[in-house]
Amino acid sequence: MSEPINPEEISVQNERSLATLVRAIARSQGRFSLILVRCNYAHLQEQILEQLRQNPELQVLEVTLDKSATNLYSIIQEKLTIDRLSVTNAIMVLGLQSVTAIDDLLISMNRVRDDFPQSFSFPVVFWINDLVLQKFIKLAPDFYTYAGVPIRFAISNTDLIQVLQKKADGLFSKILETGGDRFLDNAALKIGMDAAEIAISATGDSSCFNNGWFN
Repeated sequence: MSEPINPEEISVQNERSLATLVRAIARSQGRFSLILVRCNYAHLQEQILEQLRQNPELQVLEVTLDKSATNLYSIIQEKLTIDRLSVTNAIMVLGLQSVTAIDDLLISMNRVRDDFPQSFSFPVVFWINDLVLQKFIKLAPDFYTYAGVPIRFAISNTDLIQVLQKKADGLFSKILETGGDRFLDNAALKIGMDAAEIAISATGDSSCFNNGWFN
């Protein structure tokens, strides 16, 4: 099936995806479930999250992972303790794409897969991009079986071009600030996974990751 390409179709698709996400959370109250949300764009993710935050019927706890994260189960337990929450509608796990040792995190998650339904009586929502999804399936196959079909949010070609242009303008400005006489790595330019994800979406080619262009 061909993908919708105009903004109106994409908007309708995203509204349906949001409704599906809210229903999935509502239907999973009182028990553990794994919900995967597939989104390649940080700004779109923030827009959807803001809509969820404004929903008065949802009490969602957001867990944003540090780059150094290695044990998701312990991180969620600690977050619940710090926030003193015994009841929540759902936990949203953010930042997986930024975790340095993502492979180790996913492997450890798979190893303790049985601990999640025993400890958490609410849905856990993972926000992932296409690259993390591939790793998830490969490195945490048992844990992945808890999930249904990922809920997808997308942007139109027009919006994608605008995002690419904004990224390019920002990159050019950074280079000009240095006088263009020295090499800047991704950390110095403050680009990384998000820029790379956009490149893949624009070209349909993930070889830039295989070649280490964005590492």
